[in-house]
Amino acid sequence: MKPSDYSLKRNWRGYLLVVPACIAIFLVSIYPMLYGISLAFQNYTLTKANSDDFHTFAGLKNFIEIFKQSEYIQACQNTLFWTLTNVIVQVVLAVLIALALNRKIKGRGFFRTTALIPWAVPSVIAALTFRFLYDANVGIINAVLKKLGILADGISWLGNLETARWAVVIESIWKGTPFVMIFVLAALQSVPHEMYESARVDGAGGVKTFFKITLPMIKETLGIATILTTIGTINNFNAVWLMTQGGPLGSTEIMFTYAYRRAFSAHNFGQAAAISVIMFIIIALCTFVYTKLIGEEED
Repeated sequence: MKPSDYSLKRNWRGYLLVVPACIAIFLVSIYPMLYGISLAFQNYTLTKANSDDFHTFAGLKNFIEIFKQSEYIQACQNTLFWTLTNVIVQVVLAVLIALALNRKIKGRGFFRTTALIPWAVPSVIAALTFRFLYDANVGIINAVLKKLGILADGISWLGNLETARWAVVIESIWKGTPFVMIFVLAALQSVPHEMYESARVDGAGGVKTFFKITLPMIKETLGIATILTTIGTINNFNAVWLMTQGGPLGSTEIMFTYAYRRAFSAHNFGQAAAISVIMFIIIALCTFVYTKLIGEEED
């Protein structure tokens, strides 16, 4: 087919059919994103709607203000802890589970299906279920620990500064590990068995075989899964908000929940948008790394 066949003049009907979809994408995705970015550089606090500077250009004021807030600094620190802990533990657990499920064992299909159940559970239901499990009065965890004589009184797992962040992290790990496991298990199945046979003949043990053969063969896939998990963890609003709402005393507050609080509690949409822009930049960088890894894997 000649290039001229693709000209707008000859194919205007086809291009016309695409226009409604383009308009919908712009209105639903692109325009809200651009408007949100613009709010980050405006004075947009609803409690000051009658002031002269409302909805005016603010430059970098919102960014400067949020970095002066100790709550935001704590939210950044919590986000770093939240992300690193989740990603590291999920990746390690996923690799171990995938290695176990890749072996020829009886009932392998059943165990593989069972391992995916946490991932299939909606995030809202998972968060509310764990909140019930952690309940100080009727929670199953306290009931079991009391029965075993480990605890005399119930612990408020989500209301305690020392346990709240770990309680939320455990829920996120339970929910997210199967996602990484799918990637790793698929990659393991593509490793030629002949390589393992050769390693076995050479006297290589399980640990040496993993680091010399398995890990190099799955490292690209593992990298992609790690990046996707990082993006998902940063965006995991439901787990934190539904279980603790960032408490107690901000111990589980992450950037996402803090932005939400600035918007709908303090009604400062300018600062909330500024936080969102920072998160957008972080996620964009992760996405860039992801696309680079995808490109390397295809090559």
